[in-house]
Amino acid sequence: MPKITVHNSETGEVKVFKAGYGANLRQAAMYNDVNLYKGMMSQLNCRGIGLCGTCLIEVDPPENVDAPTLIEKFHKVAPNQKLGCRAKVLGDITIKANLKD
Repeated sequence: MPKITVHNSETGEVKVFKAGYGANLRQAAMYNDVNLYKGMMSQLNCRGIGLCGTCLIEVDPPENVDAPTLIEKFHKVAPNQKLGCRAKVLGDITIKANLKD
């Protein structure tokens, strides 16, 4: 099972949890009480559809998540970034969450 280390850029805390291979990162984070959203966006988001872009994360290494989706290309995410709701975990990753205002 891939290990996910989350660095929260808003609070500075670090959480580590495991998810199944190919798991959706947003769903796995929610299951483990990890917030990928900044401020009020934890309540005012699109619920994982990919429209709002507020679950933006930095991923290291980017090879351990799936390729950018059409929705991510629409949001113009950088090569080392993903939307948490669109990310499938394929290996151990370290992410920086709570990036977008």
